[in-house]
Amino acid sequence: MIADLTLLQLRCFSAIVDRGSFAAAGRQLGISTSAVSKTISRLEKVGSIRLLNRSTHALSLTPEGERLLPSVREALDRIDSVEAAMQDVATRGAGGKVRISAPIAFLSACLIPLAARFRTEHPEIVLEFRASDAMDDLADEGIDLALRAGPISGIPGHLRQSWFTFPWVTCASPDYLAARGTPMTLDDLTHHDLIAFRNQGTGLIETWRYRMPTASGETAIRRDPTPMLIVNEGNAIRAAGIAGMGIIWTPKWNAIEAIEAGRLQPILTDLIAHTMDITILRRAQEHTPQRIALAIAFLQRNAQLFS
Repeated sequence: MIADLTLLQLRCFSAIVDRGSFAAAGRQLGISTSAVSKTISRLEKVGSIRLLNRSTHALSLTPEGERLLPSVREALDRIDSVEAAMQDVATRGAGGKVRISAPIAFLSACLIPLAARFRTEHPEIVLEFRASDAMDDLADEGIDLALRAGPISGIPGHLRQSWFTFPWVTCASPDYLAARGTPMTLDDLTHHDLIAFRNQGTGLIETWRYRMPTASGETAIRRDPTPMLIVNEGNAIRAAGIAGMGIIWTPKWNAIEAIEAGRLQPILTDLIAHTMDITILRRAQEHTPQRIALAIAFLQRNAQLFS
């Protein structure tokens, strides 16, 4: 029987008592007088009781209605409290924790510098960064957002959206170039010390990729490096380049600070840089919590800092 009760039935009963008529109750609830009458009839049918004495000129509670009214009002007060709490969460309750997974180098080079700005805009949200290159199931790992570079194949239960596109750069320290000379062509690289990157996801050494302008457009060029050093982490490859150990090929966001500081110098700039996308992955769910929506919006607003 309880399962047949509806919130509208309880609200109608309370409004009729408060307003003194079906018509006034309907105006309060925004429904017709006939709808109020039908709703009360259904409520009485649920309990197999008569709640109201109806006449042409008068309306009064039956003894059963009098006994039921306090419980109905108590239930409505509790429901109103729940609705108020839900509204508070929806409008102001953006607080909480947002867990973001990102590759180690991207985390240190890009996300950490943004954290202070995010904190200023959203002091109610705590960011938790987790360094990882693995494509884990976000639900299993308790991750809200994952930032990943390169092609992303369809992952069941996950939504993806493009964040920004970044170029790769070839560079070395000024001291290395002063000592060994500056390569002008890809063939010149055969005479230099190259530092290669082993992709943790594929286990393969990354091929250095470029595009060359041609009369008909562009031609893709791939060069598999013959390395004197191999690393599998972005911070390490940048550090090796700055230390003068050789030439590196790395995302521009990983090298831009060192380039601007003069610790790395771009080379082979006549070639068109290879580009790659950064994607934001999140769990597919009917309602995205506001704290996560705010984090995504913040990332999108700051995408131009890295592209």
